[in-house]
Amino acid sequence: MDSVAKRISSLGTNLDGVPNEPCDGVQPERNQYLPFFQPIVDINRGMVAGYEALARIRRDDGAVMSAGPLFSDPGVDRRRLLNIDRMVRKQALETAQTLPSDCFLTLNISPEWMRKNCDEEQVPTIRMIHEAGIDPQRVVVEFTENGGDEAALVEQVAEYRRAGMRIAIDDFGAGYSQLNRIISLEPDLIKLDMRLFKRAARGGISGEVVQSVGYLAERAGSQIICEGVETEDEFRFAMECGARYIQGYIFNPALERFLAPDAPQSKVGMLLESFIHRKVEEERRHIYYIHQMEKCVLDIKDCVLRNENFVSALPQPPEGFLRFYICDHTGVQITPNFDWDGAEWLQHMGNQGVNWAARPYFYQMLAIERLLQRRVINSRPYRDTNSGFLCQTISTVLDSERTLLADIRYLCQ
Repeated sequence: MDSVAKRISSLGTNLDGVPNEPCDGVQPERNQYLPFFQPIVDINRGMVAGYEALARIRRDDGAVMSAGPLFSDPGVDRRRLLNIDRMVRKQALETAQTLPSDCFLTLNISPEWMRKNCDEEQVPTIRMIHEAGIDPQRVVVEFTENGGDEAALVEQVAEYRRAGMRIAIDDFGAGYSQLNRIISLEPDLIKLDMRLFKRAARGGISGEVVQSVGYLAERAGSQIICEGVETEDEFRFAMECGARYIQGYIFNPALERFLAPDAPQSKVGMLLESFIHRKVEEERRHIYYIHQMEKCVLDIKDCVLRNENFVSALPQPPEGFLRFYICDHTGVQITPNFDWDGAEWLQHMGNQGVNWAARPYFYQMLAIERLLQRRVINSRPYRDTNSGFLCQTISTVLDSERTLLADIRYLCQ
């Protein structure tokens, strides 16, 4: 059984930005239930790509409030909520008849309500789509990160896909078995949990984890949607996560009617111009930083090759240089770590004898150096277990038997 309304906390602010109100005193029979539509903007095109249908209550005094608290109230009869949900969902699909042909509509579905449909019973959402005359390919069903029967969910997803609909995982990162859900559902879209996204946009480990979701989505063939985007900083972070679609107050709140498809184009252009300008400056700084580090590594290489007792002749490295060490051609570290403490070189024996051959930067370095004759190779950023810093490894071949590797702090952009 499916639900247009998100199942959210009855405290604070709900996921689409409308203040929650307590359910006490709300009499559903005396209020009008209706869908509002929040635009989902395709950043690549600068156009409205679709809308998420969100349940609202219009009170007798004309005020509109979110229906979220009603759906999250355990004291409200579930059958009654299902009837309200279907009423709103039917209205959303009927209203979607006026959408442009290249615009999609997303409906939220709670796995908690999912049950195995009888063979002779058509899935309610599919029936409503046919009755409304909507092309099923223009409908995306979002499964929230609640529990539910996984087997029933997979079966229900198969029904939607057979009908031609697309699948999204909503609130990704909110606490359920997300990776398992990606594997079992193979979603077309992954919508990041807004609370996780906002925390990650401020930086730190959560930022790196969320950015890795973009990489995961790319490998899985899914598109990322970032919702709840309100500020330019959050927009920039969404871009860094590889988001194709953005939803939030930076463009529009949920609306009763649809916008012109090109309504966000000017705002998208302005935001992208600012984003590109900032990223170009960051890349320039990073290129200069890496150039200085590579030069230092080559200076160390020359020093090692020229001097049997090279430690006393080592150059002073630039700020951000952590250590270097030497491995044999099989990846075994044959020297101590030579750590730079900011004033002098210190030797630490702890990693001597460790084999680094399984690290991607080691075998990639050997392949690229032999094929392209490059003097230095840079790894992708990673978290260094010793220092806790985000780091890169720069490697260069000393001779046929030895390789020099240097760890540097990654210049955060």
